[in-house]
Amino acid sequence: MTTHHPLAATLLTCCLALPFTTSAQAFTWWDDNREMAITQSRAELVQQVRQLKGLAQLQYINRVVNNAARQQEEATDIWKGFDRLTREGFGDCEDFALAKYQILRETGMPADRLDLLAVRDTLTPTYHAVLRYRMDDGSYLILDNLTTLILPQARRTDLTPIVAFDETHSMLWKKDHFVSITPSHVRLGGKLLSERMASLMHY
Repeated sequence: MTTHHPLAATLLTCCLALPFTTSAQAFTWWDDNREMAITQSRAELVQQVRQLKGLAQLQYINRVVNNAARQQEEATDIWKGFDRLTREGFGDCEDFALAKYQILRETGMPADRLDLLAVRDTLTPTYHAVLRYRMDDGSYLILDNLTTLILPQARRTDLTPIVAFDETHSMLWKKDHFVSITPSHVRLGGKLLSERMASLMHY
C-alpha cells in the first residue's frame, strides 16, 4: 500500500490463540549485515528468534521479513502470510506486517503484545499497514516494511491511524483516540474485519 491500493476504498467505507503450524519450506533472505543471502526454513527462523530477547527479537524479524520479499502493489487485494509472501517473493505492506505477526506469535510472544495497524501515510499520501508491538508502559513500537528502523509510534507522525486489530480485539481511531468497534461492522480489503481477525494465523 505504498501507492493506491484496494484497501483504501474499503477503509473509507467504514469511517484466540489458534493452533500454529510450521512449514518446512525453505526461504531466502538477504542479510545486509553480512552481505550474503541466507536460506533457511521457517522452523529455523522461529528457533533463532526465540533465542533473542526484547528489542533484538523485533529488530531481527523486521529485518528478515523485509529482506525476504519486495514491496509490490497488487491489483487484487490478496492477503499473504509468511509462507506465501516468502515463496512468491513480493507482497503489499499488510503481507509483511502479517508475516511478522505470525512468526512472532509462533515464537510464543503473547497475543496482547502485537496488533496490525492500518494507517494513512501522510507523506505519500497513501494507505499503509504496519505491525505494532506494545511496550510495558502501554506505548507502541512500529515495525514497517519500508524501513529497518523500529521507532515509537509517537515519533511516526507520518502515520495517521485508522484501525488496529489482532485475533480478538479491534479498535477504530476516532477523535484522536482509539475506541472499540464491532469487527463484523467493518470491511477491510474486501472482507469483514471479523474474518480477517479469525484468519491471521492461517493466511
